[in-house]
Amino acid sequence: MPCCLELNKWPAVVQAVQIVQPLRSVQNVEHKHGFLSALIDEFFNALRLVLALEVMLFASATPRMAWSHDQSAVQKAKGAERREVRIPVEDFTLTDQVSRPFKFQSLRGKVAIVAFAYTTCPDVCPLITAAMRQTQEGLTKDERASAYFVTITTDPEIDTPKVMAAYAKRYGVDPANWAFLTGDEAALKKVWKNFGVGVQRKARGLIDHTTLTAVVDRTGTMRIAYIGSSPDPKAILQDVRKLLQGK
Repeated sequence: MPCCLELNKWPAVVQAVQIVQPLRSVQNVEHKHGFLSALIDEFFNALRLVLALEVMLFASATPRMAWSHDQSAVQKAKGAERREVRIPVEDFTLTDQVSRPFKFQSLRGKVAIVAFAYTTCPDVCPLITAAMRQTQEGLTKDERASAYFVTITTDPEIDTPKVMAAYAKRYGVDPANWAFLTGDEAALKKVWKNFGVGVQRKARGLIDHTTLTAVVDRTGTMRIAYIGSSPDPKAILQDVRKLLQGK
């Protein structure tokens, strides 16, 4: 993720700065030219406005800022948008599908594929889970030893460990390297916030949430964010393999 504004994407701004910056020096020397001074001031005020707009656009391109709490806009689009990011994921502890504590930090040294879903979801979550299962099936035996899948609930009211275990079985996933996590709402809220996921309860068993599938590298940094209802398993597999190779 860029740490500063990329002005090379705004050639007109760069050109304007190159032209007018010398005039700023003239302005400092020749105070008697009031009209020129005022004109230069107006230009720099306008330039600051343009740069402020770039900041807004940059923020809108940052996943934590842009991911919506509402599914409706995402569901209209086919597939999922892929974004390259660098967001450190803070450690957390939740409960897996066999009621054991699960520490996210235990995955350091592995590539993690993390998604958010709930078991009574009628449409989006099944597509995400199916895409992850296809990704898991596409890994070789050696690759599976260095990759781990994580599904985190957005509905702890219903999704107990037992319910999560039944969900995993329903989709025929290999539990050897896939954890389905739940916990109390307070703990989950921290995790949702950690990943930039918005969750909004509409009714019992009906949740609006950000459709995020994230690929996290061996150091615990989110590197790829798929936002949408149907991420491409082949694309996820390619990303996982690149990170396994240290790219």
